[in-house]
Amino acid sequence: MASKRLFSKTKKRKEPKTLILGVHGLGNKPSHATLKLWWKKALVEGLKKIEGAPKTFQFEMVYWADIMYPHSLNPRIKNPDHDLHIEEPYIAEPIPTPTIRYTPWHLAKLGFNKMKEIAFLSKNGLANYRLPFNFVVKQSFKDLDAYYNEDQTKAEFMDQLPVKSLIRNRLRRLLYKNRHKRILIVAHSMGSIITYDVLYLLQNIYEIDTFVSMGSPLGLPLIRENIANEHQLDYKEGTLLPTPESINNWYNLSDKEDHFAVFDELAEFFAPNSKEIKPIDHLVDNDYKNWVTNNAHKSYGYLRTPEMGRIVADFLNKKPDTVWEKTKKLLKDTLSKLD
Repeated sequence: MASKRLFSKTKKRKEPKTLILGVHGLGNKPSHATLKLWWKKALVEGLKKIEGAPKTFQFEMVYWADIMYPHSLNPRIKNPDHDLHIEEPYIAEPIPTPTIRYTPWHLAKLGFNKMKEIAFLSKNGLANYRLPFNFVVKQSFKDLDAYYNEDQTKAEFMDQLPVKSLIRNRLRRLLYKNRHKRILIVAHSMGSIITYDVLYLLQNIYEIDTFVSMGSPLGLPLIRENIANEHQLDYKEGTLLPTPESINNWYNLSDKEDHFAVFDELAEFFAPNSKEIKPIDHLVDNDYKNWVTNNAHKSYGYLRTPEMGRIVADFLNKKPDTVWEKTKKLLKDTLSKLD
């Protein structure tokens, strides 16, 4: 009997058929494991607000902060003036009164950064003009500068590949690895630019069930111009950028006080793909406005909104297409291409 048990085949663990992929935004981050855990906790908080929503799901993080920053932020560092201190850690709802004592210098720095955001990113701000846009990006947003500056290579950091390629490859690899699953991509801030670029480049290779952009700068005029130049699209003021063919649903979440998402109606800037899919915009309430940094842009605040919970719940509860439904879709796509 013992020998039978010894040689009997162990049951293979069933691989999940769905996957949620997170793509973080600019700036240094905690370690890969910590950020993945915090994003997943915030998503679970959002799901708890939706009746009948699953509470378990497979989640992977497209982590690229280590390409730009040699040392990750450290939750154990409590000194707010330390370079690796986390000003905005994940905090479960409700947001409490902060216990850290911020020095007048630190509060002044936070205030200056907020004023800089408003002056640069408001609808009539400097982000509408190429020279000041490029200057401020170079001085204050080194991730974005490295991404858009092809001359900036990893030679200054670790190797010779352009930063843009290194960052995009992180998402490409996870898409390839999970190509047989239904995928929802949640992309925050600069992560939404990275995701759009990758999905546009790979639009005839993968099918993405749902794309959620949150706190996205994709509406900024010069970001749209950069995207058009990058993909060799004809562009002038008022031109609609294409929604990548691979996307079956696109939701865009923004808070009215999020300066990075000031052009929050992405449906006005992106044309539908052949499946008539384009961004569906939702205004949400990001509760990190209640933290000391008053940050309506924070990822955790977006991830736990009821609107995000509903999108994720609908994705997880959706029944996969039958073979017949898949065949009908394939025939329809083939006929539309022949027309």
